Amino acid sequence: MMPIDLRSSNVAISVALREHVARRLSFALGRFTHRVERVTVRIVDLNGPRGGPDKRCRIVVRLMPARNILVEATDSDAYAAVSQAANRLDERVARELARERPRAVATRRIGSSPEGSDELLIDEPGPEPA
Repeated sequence: MMPIDLRSSNVAISVALREHVARRLSFALGRFTHRVERVTVRIVDLNGPRGGPDKRCRIVVRLMPARNILVEATDSDAYAAVSQAANRLDERVARELARERPRAVATRRIGSSPEGSDELLIDEPGPEPA
């Protein structure tokens, strides 16, 4: 399980909300856990007692090697804001990791196979001269 730092401002963090955050993030980031170093979730009530679509969920994911991804969602319900942000996070992380260029591996082509395929042939050492 990846470490999740959950903080709030003017929003009560119930056990149910904490479990909802953990469940949504494990679903959104499950296939990327080997790259996730840390997750920070902040839930803020923007308007206080005035109401309206005012619960903002901000999620910052630190990926290895040293890259941060930030997503936000705002809704009148904290659970909905978390769900929307988690959906956006899944898409953003997938897009960011797909952009990474595969590392080039230096290979030396020694010959070609008789069938003309593109396999890499490696010279085997022959008998040592006497």
